[in-house]
Amino acid sequence: MKKPASIILFVKIFTIFIVFTLFLPASVLYADIGIQPEISEVSSIDSSVSSNNGFALYEDEIDIEAQTAILMDYRTGNILWEKQSKASVYPASITKIMTGILAIENIDDLDQIFLIPDSATGVNHSVFRFSKDDSITLLDLLKASLISSHNNATIALGEYISGSVEEFVEFMNAKAVDIGAFSTNFENTNGLDSEYPDHKTTAYDIALIAKYAMENELFREIVGTESDTIILNDESILLENTNKLLKYDFIKGIKTGYTENAGFCLASFSDLDDRELIAVVLNSSFEERENDIIKLIEWAHENIKYSIIVDSNDSIETIILGSDTRVRLNLYPEDDISKMIHTTSNHINIEQNIDNDLLSLPFNKNQSVGSIEVYINGKSIGKTGIISKVAVDEPYIKQNISNVLEKKKIIVLICIFAFYFLIIIFIILRSLLLKKT
Repeated sequence: MKKPASIILFVKIFTIFIVFTLFLPASVLYADIGIQPEISEVSSIDSSVSSNNGFALYEDEIDIEAQTAILMDYRTGNILWEKQSKASVYPASITKIMTGILAIENIDDLDQIFLIPDSATGVNHSVFRFSKDDSITLLDLLKASLISSHNNATIALGEYISGSVEEFVEFMNAKAVDIGAFSTNFENTNGLDSEYPDHKTTAYDIALIAKYAMENELFREIVGTESDTIILNDESILLENTNKLLKYDFIKGIKTGYTENAGFCLASFSDLDDRELIAVVLNSSFEERENDIIKLIEWAHENIKYSIIVDSNDSIETIILGSDTRVRLNLYPEDDISKMIHTTSNHINIEQNIDNDLLSLPFNKNQSVGSIEVYINGKSIGKTGIISKVAVDEPYIKQNISNVLEKKKIIVLICIFAFYFLIIIFIILRSLLLKKT
């Protein structure tokens, strides 16, 4: 007996529906597992780039008398302003910054008593005299060197550390190279230059050395001391700091210098309204040395502020990972980039580079997929990675989708079998009823 045409048509339509459901693309299942396939274009953040090719970030006019000068952001090492800062000049007693930091780093017991050697006797342009076998602690020698700028105290320290001044000077020059002060050539421990014509450096190198030294707590404490007392042969000697700018609360050190060849020199560290600065002026005048430093600090205070240019808490991009399985993933800067920026004349360019070859599952937490680099007035001032703050496990996601599909297939197959079973029963029952009639 033939099946009615309507039943046959219904069976065909239902079968097509079942087959279509079984082979439905995984992308249609996003809603079933709560994944939304939204895609946004990757774009870089950009602003106008300055054509400024100078050494410092800013080229404002600052009227100072010093032959050479520099202003450095202590936190980052960025050069905010400079004047002939790579010219080779005499540093005078600013030399003692290097002597002092090497003494701190290489003397285990600064409270040890030391007897003054012949080479460190006499006055030697210092405020008090040493005699042979004078008794003094190494710490007091260090204070005398950095606070009152005692020339022979540096000689004594050099001999204690290296055995001779000559070997200690080699040590000083090696340390300068380590710090990055490649244009520096020390010939003695104290900066006296009448017999040392090649004892020279640059304002830029002095800023690097000063920044390095100020990272040491003991060094910072000593050079920030206005006055102190030391003991020489059981007698007290008052030390007065040669850095008169310490009368200002925002000046925290570090060292003065003067010779006829070098002129009046000063390296300073200031901390004013969250602006930490290294300022160096070399070959200024007696009247203007301190004023030059104050002018540089005031310019920074009036024109420069700290700003978070790149915030590691702000998502910079949303990407889509996977092919059959697609997941939206937010990308973030690995670290903040906070810099001193000019309040009026900045040109900031942020270059964002994502390596598409790295955008695949699985994806690890903090996995780097690119970088962000910040330029101010055409100069790179900071770089950080681009990362994800979460992990995405490929097998887990695929298994979730596979499980959904498998469950659907089983349900569909059961439905098909049930449907055909009912159709067969219906046809048999209908045939029996027709035979009876």
